Amino acid sequence: MNVLGIGGSVHDFSCCLVVDGTVVVAIEEERLSRVKYHPLGRISTDQFRLRGIQYCLDAAGLTLDDVDQVVGNDLIFPAVLRGLPDVRSINHHLSHAASSFYLSPHAEAAVLVMDGFGSMADGRAETTSHFLAGDDGIRLLHRDTGAVVRKDQRLPFSWANFDFVEDSAGVLYSHVTDLIGFGEYEEGKTMGLAAYGKAGDAAELGHIVLVDDEGRIRFGRAERDALDAVHRAMMAAARTDADVFAVRAAFAAAVQSLLEEVVLRQARSIHERTGADALCVSGGVFMNCPANYRLVTEGPFREVFLHGACGDNGTAIGAAMHGYHTGSGLPRTPMTRPVTYTGRTYGEDDHVRALEKHPDRLVFRRSPDIAAETAEVLAAGGVVGWFQGGSEFGARALGNRSILADPRDPGIKDKLNLVVKGREAFRPFAPSVLFERQGEYYDITVESTHMCLNAMSRADGPPLPGVTHVDGSARIQSVRADVNPLYHRLISRFAELTGVGVVLNTSFNEREPIVETPEQAVDCFLRTDIDRLALGPFMVSKA
Repeated sequence: MNVLGIGGSVHDFSCCLVVDGTVVVAIEEERLSRVKYHPLGRISTDQFRLRGIQYCLDAAGLTLDDVDQVVGNDLIFPAVLRGLPDVRSINHHLSHAASSFYLSPHAEAAVLVMDGFGSMADGRAETTSHFLAGDDGIRLLHRDTGAVVRKDQRLPFSWANFDFVEDSAGVLYSHVTDLIGFGEYEEGKTMGLAAYGKAGDAAELGHIVLVDDEGRIRFGRAERDALDAVHRAMMAAARTDADVFAVRAAFAAAVQSLLEEVVLRQARSIHERTGADALCVSGGVFMNCPANYRLVTEGPFREVFLHGACGDNGTAIGAAMHGYHTGSGLPRTPMTRPVTYTGRTYGEDDHVRALEKHPDRLVFRRSPDIAAETAEVLAAGGVVGWFQGGSEFGARALGNRSILADPRDPGIKDKLNLVVKGREAFRPFAPSVLFERQGEYYDITVESTHMCLNAMSRADGPPLPGVTHVDGSARIQSVRADVNPLYHRLISRFAELTGVGVVLNTSFNEREPIVETPEQAVDCFLRTDIDRLALGPFMVSKA
């Protein structure tokens, strides 16, 4: 049975093809359009037709006529679905829940979904949903909703007249992100900045936005206006750039602390409701790594399943998997391996064609051992663009579309920010660590395949300033030999050379979506100061 899943809402559109219960290929639209997040406000009408549909069909050798079912969620902007036959629409939070549970190793689990907002009805939108999932499918147990506030209450709802959704922890976090000077979809910057602040310096946030015992918050127009007023007053009192930074960091720390408490209380609530041992989570809130760390280490569940595409991009996988499991009538087999690298694989001919477009600017040769040679470049202080296999699905680069460097280098963060990434200095870089040696460096034993967890660096471990945040934390990726053998071999060789089983890993991009094709990798390499490019089996240098 072939099921095509369409994901997104008004941003983060994506496509996924499931064949007989297996995710064969999945792609985020931004990787193809080269427009970050592919939101409606930044694309033209001719980009409504998703390129990801043909991408998935071509990768599987199918046509649309071969597809038995097309499934999306009911928050997807309708124009995106034009031209597709008989699209079945499911609830937005259900598509999130399916993306986590059906990719998990659990036969039965509670499923917690938290995001900005989901499906709308009668002037309200879902903000948090509790499900119980098992052999009989995914069953809704409880749902929190918030009122949909329009800019002009006299006019009917439209996206142009949409203001915000009340009582949503995700919306609150996004609002503070905007308040402290970041852009739309930049909540990750707030997460990074929070470590520099003291939540007590913006304690008024916790007095204005109240949280009940089950993790429900009160955040409406009155609370928003009061929060804005406190921020204006604190900014007006700031006299220096350092004062301004401190105010921004304090607000980031305060909203981060509140979000973590909301997540823990919601987890306790769904645990009491279900009594389940395992929890699967999804929704954009669970892109927050410090909150996930506290959920895993302090929450009531024995096991927590986190997937790297918790945001609206992941709903394509959820829609396709839900369509298959409700349509096939066959029993589900829990996943035994992570679903991570879902992009199509490019061949050596594709690599060579991309390289030969720049005969005067590039020198390349086939490496006898690309993993070992890359490790040697890193150990010598070089920065390498690493392009291998199929691309990762989700916001994190996980060792197939990565820029790699030596985490021991105290100057590497500044170098990468200055000559490659163009990011703010306060944002940390992440470590990829050999799973079997993870405990030598970090205080966490559970696997973090999709880089969804923060962990604290061990005081008795080697100093790794390139991947250690100001508070001593790191957003780790656990690398297993059976999940990504080539990447594992690279890090293992680096460990032989340096004694450290960790490399710095950041996404292969420069102020753009992560590279998808060999041509995009070559272009990024040429316009930045990356030292080497490992493109498939080829080691590439600049002429």
